[in-house]
Amino acid sequence: MSEPTCSNILDANPGPIGFVVGKNCEYAAVPFGNQLMIIHNGQQLKVCRTAQSARNFIDKHRKGKSVGRLPV
Repeated sequence: MSEPTCSNILDANPGPIGFVVGKNCEYAAVPFGNQLMIIHNGQQLKVCRTAQSARNFIDKHRKGKSVGRLPV
């Protein structure tokens, strides 16, 4: 058996590194080619080009829309 090799170890730009966000690691940004895919509750939400744009999207998505109730 041959040992596994890391073919991108000598690349000058190895690509994005994934990260998780939230108290319970609710959101994950995983490498997808040269981009980052945002995953939340097992669903793929969006593909972002940079880590900063992924963080901005996650912040906006976490806030969501407030659901107000009108008095009847």
